Amino acid sequence: MYIYRIKNNMKKVIIVSYYWDNGDGVGKLRWKGILKYLKGKGLYPIIFTKGKSNKESKYDDHTIITNKGFDINSLFSKIFKTKYSEGVIDSSDSIFIKLLSWLRANIFFPDPRILWVRSSVKVLSEYIVKNKIKTIITTSPPHSIHLIGYKLKNIAQINWIADFRDPYISWDLLLNMKPNFISNKIHKYYQNIFLKNADKVVVTNSSLKKEFESIITKSKLELISNGSNLKFINDIKSNHFIISYFGLINKFRDPKVFLQVIEELLQNDNFFKSNFQLNLYGNIQKSTLNYIYNNKLLSSVFYHINNVDSKEVNNLISKSSILLLLLNNSKNQNTTPIKIYDYLVSGKQILTLGNYQNKDVDYLLKKYNRKPRCSYINKLKIKEIILSAFLDFKKSKNNLINADYSELGFKNKADQYRKVISSL
Repeated sequence: MYIYRIKNNMKKVIIVSYYWDNGDGVGKLRWKGILKYLKGKGLYPIIFTKGKSNKESKYDDHTIITNKGFDINSLFSKIFKTKYSEGVIDSSDSIFIKLLSWLRANIFFPDPRILWVRSSVKVLSEYIVKNKIKTIITTSPPHSIHLIGYKLKNIAQINWIADFRDPYISWDLLLNMKPNFISNKIHKYYQNIFLKNADKVVVTNSSLKKEFESIITKSKLELISNGSNLKFINDIKSNHFIISYFGLINKFRDPKVFLQVIEELLQNDNFFKSNFQLNLYGNIQKSTLNYIYNNKLLSSVFYHINNVDSKEVNNLISKSSILLLLLNNSKNQNTTPIKIYDYLVSGKQILTLGNYQNKDVDYLLKKYNRKPRCSYINKLKIKEIILSAFLDFKKSKNNLINADYSELGFKNKADQYRKVISSL
């Protein structure tokens, strides 16, 4: 009873996150990281998410409400045997996948998860009144989640924070789906009603913040980047020189030239060949996997796991010699990969590939003394960075980069979010 009374004295905040139980996706990692430090200290979070059943689970410091809903993306993925709904847009996608993407952009607004909105609004509107909730946070993508916030704002007169983990109408994922002229207008309409009606808009990238400043006033906008909860105490020594990549590889992040560099090094340096290992962790497009598996040299040093438990990431990063970071190969650089924060706090060397300037990534690499970003096709630079780290490996030299990484931790991000919530 004592704990229950404390909870009732706390400020209750609803966080609507579609992907809360979806493995270790970016949405889940961001909000689990923030909530670790946000809950308690005067705040009691209530997570509302997609689930297999309608269920409410109460804990001492938070509540989780799941709402069952139909996901048409999952249906399409099963029909076409694709991971499209997970962002795996392959360079060699078939005509059926291209049709699926066209439907996604031109039939469903803001996106196919709109089919989950109506039941969610019904459940939450009743819950808000019953529990006297004053603040709700909607985090996207999917951007239809903001439609829940917009409708509840009008129904219940609550404070609404719209959290954009990714852009909307300038999102390269959406642009790749080729929305037509009319569809672009509709998507823009939804983006603008979200931005103009939310009490606060939070973004994770400075370029996206600047983009939104042309639509709403600066006072409504807050930049709260992603962060890391990883703690690296001791470096784990490995007998191999390991390059590791964590995350998604799709048509926007195609490391073909990097793989060609590795192949050349394997061909020309037997010592490198006998000590090298390439580890890819995450959803990888078929064209990249086929390229590796059809190459005897690459396949002999290759290791891939589709899903990695977040608890294992510490050890896997610690065993690595270089961490590979792939930026989307598109002009719109208004996102910051969440993995860069884990990479940085590890103290490890980073090989960053990207053809276009990403202000936030370039700033972080420079601030924390990492090698500058190089283009996907710059063979000489890619080889230079790899061989420099390999020389340290041969000398058993510790190449960890020590710095104060506290600013990158989710504790710092939670403090920023607490201020935004308190300002309403």
